[in-house]
This record gives sequence, C-alpha cells and structure tokens, in this order.
Amino acid sequence: MKERLERDDLVELLLAVAEEMIAAKDDLGALDAAIGDGDLGVTMMLGFRAIQDTLGKVPPSDLQGIFMACATAFADKAPSTFGALMATMFSRCGRVIKGQEGIGPAEATAMLQAAAEGVQQRGKAALGEKTVLDALIPAAEAFGRASAEGKALAGCLAESLSAAQTGAEATVGMRSRAGRSSWLGERTVGAKDPGAAALVSMLAAAQRYIMGWGGRN
Repeated sequence: MKERLERDDLVELLLAVAEEMIAAKDDLGALDAAIGDGDLGVTMMLGFRAIQDTLGKVPPSDLQGIFMACATAFADKAPSTFGALMATMFSRCGRVIKGQEGIGPAEATAMLQAAAEGVQQRGKAALGEKTVLDALIPAAEAFGRASAEGKALAGCLAESLSAAQTGAEATVGMRSRAGRSSWLGERTVGAKDPGAAALVSMLAAAQRYIMGWGGRN
C-alpha cells in the first residue's frame, strides 16, 4: 500500500487514472448529454490519451514538471471548457508541489485545495451551483480533515472519495447555475453533474492505485 508517492509512483498513478478515465468515455458522455452537449467523455479521452503519450515517453524528473506537462497536454489536445478546468487543476497542483520530492497527506491536501481554488477562479463558479466543485470542494475538505487527524495517505483518500461521492450525488437535486447547462434551467434537476461524476471517477482510480490494486506495491 502506498504511504507516500515519489516521482515514479506519481507517473504510474497518473497513467492508471488515465486508463480508467479513457475507459469511462461513454458513461461520461451519456451523463453530459443529459444536461449538456455530451462532449465530456471525448474531452477526457483526448486529454488523458495526451497524458499517456506525454508520460509514456520521458517524463519530467520532478513532481512539478510532471503536473505541468499534464496540464499542457490536456490544454493542447482537449481544448474545451472542462479541458481548461482539468489543465487548471493540474497546473495548480504543480505550483504547490514545487520543490517537493514526495507526496504525502499534507502535500496532497494542499494540492486538492489549490485545484479547487483554481477551478473556482477559472470557472467563475461556487459550491452548490451543480459543477465539479460540488465534488471537489468536499473532497479537498475531507482530505484535509483526515490529514489533520493523522491518517495515512490511503485513509485520507478514502475519506476524500466518500465526500466527493456524496457531493456528486447531491447535484442530482440541484439546478445548474453555472456554465452552458445553466441555460436549461429546471431541466437540469434530476441529473447528476457530469463534471462531479468525473472527479469521483478520478479519485476512485487513484484510490485503487494507492491501495495496491494497480502499479508497483
């Protein structure tokens, strides 16, 4: 079980997440089609394939460089609203991990918080508006609480994933108030936000890697 991620671990984790997100293309597309233009699955597939290509060659030697390379890959190959948010999340993670040699609970907390702040600023959205933030903000907060309680990386991630799942489910009863889906008004009530669902899928894939179900043990 992973307790702290070093450079090679991070590369493997990102590749594991990429594989699962590419496989989820159709499911994410169907969710997005219910309240949007249905392109989220394609966006995630293109973005994570670009990450596979980038990290499958010669990845940067430092943690910050890895995240920045992922941000660039996503922005270049998946130019869309959510693609821009994904690039923002990766770049914000890169900023806060600068100079670090590993990722433990404290570093991961800072990364999630920075990612949430970046999405808020870039997307001009807030908690409760039926966006990815309804999963991301609870995930960051739960991870931080678990870290403060002294839990190991796996325990923190489990708490974070649970909070994200709860947040994503809560979006079913919300009316979209941000982005293109807000144009549909009340028609968005009853559908899960696809961005929040995607965030849950990414955290779940990361958890499987951390728990030793994928990658090196």
